[in-house]
Amino acid sequence: MNANFLSRIDILARERGLDKDLIFAQLEKALQQAAVKRFDAEGEFTLTIDRETGEIRAFEDDKPVHLEELGRIVANVAKQVFVQGLKEADRDIVYEQFAPRERTITSGTVTREERGLMIVSLGRAEAILPKEEQIPGEIIRIGSVVRALVLRVEKKGQRVRIVLSRTHGDFVKELFKQEIPEVADGLIEIKGIVREPGRRTKIAVATQDPRIDPVGSCVGMRGSRITKVTDELGGEKIDIIPWAEDSAQYIENSLKPARVMRISYDHFRDRARVVVSQDQLPLAIGKAGQNVRLSARLTRYKIDVSSEEDAARAKTAGSEALQKLVDAGLMDDFLREVFLDNHLDSLAVLAAQEPSFIIETLEGQNLDLERVTKLVSASNELLSDDERKDRDEIVARREETVRRALEEEARAVAAAEAEAAAAMAAANGDAPVA
Repeated sequence: MNANFLSRIDILARERGLDKDLIFAQLEKALQQAAVKRFDAEGEFTLTIDRETGEIRAFEDDKPVHLEELGRIVANVAKQVFVQGLKEADRDIVYEQFAPRERTITSGTVTREERGLMIVSLGRAEAILPKEEQIPGEIIRIGSVVRALVLRVEKKGQRVRIVLSRTHGDFVKELFKQEIPEVADGLIEIKGIVREPGRRTKIAVATQDPRIDPVGSCVGMRGSRITKVTDELGGEKIDIIPWAEDSAQYIENSLKPARVMRISYDHFRDRARVVVSQDQLPLAIGKAGQNVRLSARLTRYKIDVSSEEDAARAKTAGSEALQKLVDAGLMDDFLREVFLDNHLDSLAVLAAQEPSFIIETLEGQNLDLERVTKLVSASNELLSDDERKDRDEIVARREETVRRALEEEARAVAAAEAEAAAAMAAANGDAPVA
């Protein structure tokens, strides 16, 4: 019987891909728990299984215990504990195998579909590719091999939940690492990536090596490298742009292939103003605003794009609005031009500002607090109903921007404190707190 018992352990280890010592340990644990309940053990109960002979020895203190007396019900309890232990062990092995692979690409075979959700076999584990993580419009067939990003690996009860994604920006980033050696080696750094899956991706690249053209290296000879990436994405368009430390240059690069005439920053509306020629306007904005929308996400600037003609008309309208303040003797023509050049080009914008912020932003113009306060106050009095709405929207956007900045700062501080606490705990040899 012992030989048969050991043979079954060998078979179980091979079928489950588990170490035999782990199976023995789980079996010892299950039998010990069942025996303690059956015999109402009061002393120290120990149970061991000889790995060579399969003999089971049980003792309460130094007194041998005969497990033949366990009975069928208690034996079934031991079986349940043992099966549960094996499932948990199998789960832990799968988790340890896939958790370090988060944010990397894996390949698997699609085995079935459940209401649009694809089940993908990854060997000893199954993963899910949710509908929202699939590239819009792509057709994935049962039995086909798919590549996807390992988005999340988490324990769920007795199973491991592995979520895949083909829409995440990091999927494109990892594809670049696989297809472009300079990216994999760190010679070319991906500074930013934004994506509208199935339609378009913008990716900013940079290098510290002056001998390397980061954009050209990613494209490859006659597009040989980037073609492999776009093919994997079903023909999704990819714009590769050079990253720039200068914000204006970065914004200009991000709007390519459109050609930009000039860029300025509107401090009073908290956005970048981009002017292009009339023929470049559709290209800069893109279909349904896609190009400028992706550029804004990539550079993290709110971007307003207008043609030169529209910019000129807007400046004329602003000049006419500020003429009311000139007529009231609160500003001269020179100051009006200064305001217009710095995008203080409407009564609503002027009325929405704190006088101290105007003075700070227009440093060097010799503005005093009393004069600017009068300008802001007069602007508020001259507002029409529509202009009041514009003023309130500007104030609300500014307050929202400040709120988000404070929240982001708080999250960064909390993350830094948690990291410092973890480092201190590791240095002291303490167990991490869940």
